[in-house]
Amino acid sequence: MNSYTIEICAPSYESALAAQRGGAARIELCSELDAGGVTPSFGLIQGVRAALTIAVNVLVRPRSGDFLYSSYEVETVTRDIALCAQAGVQGVVVGALTPEAKVERTAAAEWLREARRHGLSATFHRAIDCTDNILDALEEVASLGYDRVLTSGGCPTAWEGRETIARMQAMMSNHTGSSRKPLIIMPGSGINPDNIRNLAMLTGVSELHLSATKHHKSGMRVLGGIAKEETVVHSDEDTIRRAVTALHK
Repeated sequence: MNSYTIEICAPSYESALAAQRGGAARIELCSELDAGGVTPSFGLIQGVRAALTIAVNVLVRPRSGDFLYSSYEVETVTRDIALCAQAGVQGVVVGALTPEAKVERTAAAEWLREARRHGLSATFHRAIDCTDNILDALEEVASLGYDRVLTSGGCPTAWEGRETIARMQAMMSNHTGSSRKPLIIMPGSGINPDNIRNLAMLTGVSELHLSATKHHKSGMRVLGGIAKEETVVHSDEDTIRRAVTALHK
């Protein structure tokens, strides 16, 4: 039986706890998932790290929108990586592109050095899905020495991008880059209990990433001003457990 790792994209403290209870091996902690995810607050990082026994990676993304960052934003990410290490997490998730939609090697290398300086793993996130040539971008990330790439194969969902993901997995199975370990291809986007096993078997990957989120009605009894019916988003423990069970059956 293959050994799989499930990572939950957790947009809240409640989501992080649900991931652990549901059987996930690791979380990617973030905020504002509806906007694609940004760096969570230092207080949230500290609280989640203290509460969990499973591994915690942190998305370090200074803002929503594109992945073309100013020099100040690059410095901000570098500082945030150091803060993540201070909080005791296991890894960071970063990514940047040039105006021509290629991997921004200078920023990516700086962030990798900072992560390694603190003993953190480094994942290159779905900025790779926005590059002009995803396979060339994969070679760039591997040559830098990143530990893994989070990708949907350049498509809206990982299932739609499964053929490209399988090709990426085949490319990296014997590619050691500068880290001397094969770069891990981790599919993400649109993965659920119904497709997770088939996706894993078709692509040959060993790590998979999903949010398993549900919208919950706000506890607000009175919504004043411009507020309408509000909802909050958390990862769902039962959905996570079903995904873990489906993958390992």
